[in-house]
Amino acid sequence: MRAHESPWDVAIVGGGASGTLLAIHLLRQAHVPLRILLLERDEQVGQGLAYSTRNDCHLLNVPAARMGAFGDDPEHFLRWMRRTEPGTAAGDFVPRLHYGQYLEEVLKEAIAWSTPGVHFEVMTSDVHSLREHANRVTLSTRDGAVVARTAVLALGNAPPANLRVEDGGLYTSGRYHRSPWAEGALAGVGTRDTVLLVGTGLTMVDTVLSLEAQGHRGTVHALSRHGLLPHRHARSGAGAYASPPIRAVLRALRPTSSSPLQARAVLHLLREEVARAEQAGANWRAVVDALRPVTVPLWQRLPLDERRRFLRHLRAYWDVHRHRMAPAVSDQVERLRASGRLRLHAARVRGFALDDAGQVSVRLAPRGQRREERLQVQHVVNCTGPEGLGVRHGHPLLRDLTEAGTALPDALGLGLATHGPGALLNARGDARGRLFTLGPLRRGELWETTAVPEIRVQARALADHLLERLGRGLARPPEPLAEPAADGGT
Repeated sequence: MRAHESPWDVAIVGGGASGTLLAIHLLRQAHVPLRILLLERDEQVGQGLAYSTRNDCHLLNVPAARMGAFGDDPEHFLRWMRRTEPGTAAGDFVPRLHYGQYLEEVLKEAIAWSTPGVHFEVMTSDVHSLREHANRVTLSTRDGAVVARTAVLALGNAPPANLRVEDGGLYTSGRYHRSPWAEGALAGVGTRDTVLLVGTGLTMVDTVLSLEAQGHRGTVHALSRHGLLPHRHARSGAGAYASPPIRAVLRALRPTSSSPLQARAVLHLLREEVARAEQAGANWRAVVDALRPVTVPLWQRLPLDERRRFLRHLRAYWDVHRHRMAPAVSDQVERLRASGRLRLHAARVRGFALDDAGQVSVRLAPRGQRREERLQVQHVVNCTGPEGLGVRHGHPLLRDLTEAGTALPDALGLGLATHGPGALLNARGDARGRLFTLGPLRRGELWETTAVPEIRVQARALADHLLERLGRGLARPPEPLAEPAADGGT
């Protein structure tokens, strides 16, 4: 796109799952001429970090029957899978690489079937800065300026942050791997090397599987503050999603008193509901899944202090129950633990030291103990996952936007402050209505916003909002694309 060409109506920055789903919904819903540009630094669209893996041992963490690109047709992906894999069952956890291929194909179909006059292009480029001016947005890329009427940030997750401890030169050495998803990140790990994975969630699990697939046979230590592994999905897959009655969950959403909702009350609610589910022959998995559709309003009813309390004290326990392993993956992890090759630690890292021979000495503070321990390894892999907005260590565009006051971090520092369907708030707390976001960058305000079942709903709502306002703007004077937030709120 050259700067002198007519403006694009919508510029989507990021071509992973979030950006691709938004593009699909825009293409399917547009009934008037529309110009859409998707900017993605990699050549492949629809994959992002989550679905760019080529390793078929990396499985989806949601059954195939729930992964469709459309909220009103969740089995769309299942039918697509059955075209090439007829035996795919509704409850199967299929390799993630298929999902990236699926999104790419659905996008191509949406382009082919779009209304005449709807124009879509992909530009392979990074966006390093963005400015609003005179009812337009200018995006600066390595290939020049792009002008659009609206822009949507679909950047996905920021890379993990380095631990804020003394690293002894580790972070600039080949013994440290900041992201296991970087191309060739684990290539330098020897077959018998001892490896420390910092983090014990699903990223750690994927990294263990990657090491196994490349022939690693050494010891792997995995460490987090609580030392908790993700639980496993029920082996029956989709059948585990038959939810019990959620009367107690719905009761919690009613403003029955003037007292604000407390995280402790939500925990008590869950325990009560688990007891009911067990009496009905179900288990806690059904309760967690029943809570999923109401997690966002529940989260938004928690005062800010209670959200912080949840993050400090309950998040680790929520994550291992909510973000579960596929049964086959859990089986492999348990085999590695039983053999002694995968060892879990509940501890904090106090520091690293790197010697001339390439050995890494790790100082640990085990949970519940006063004395420190030391661990000798050859490699350290950061599996902590994204740590908040990542203004200082993440995407340069986010750093540019927040430093310029064009965007505002949310109160928890997990993402960006937004209003309505995802309109960004600036430093004054105003939604100018030209900049939007969806997906992980809304986590601080929605919490449940990182998985396809939630992102596809956001993508449809944002697409409808943009099309409604842009469509009116084509026939009458331009209107703001989002109402100002009342009192600068979020």
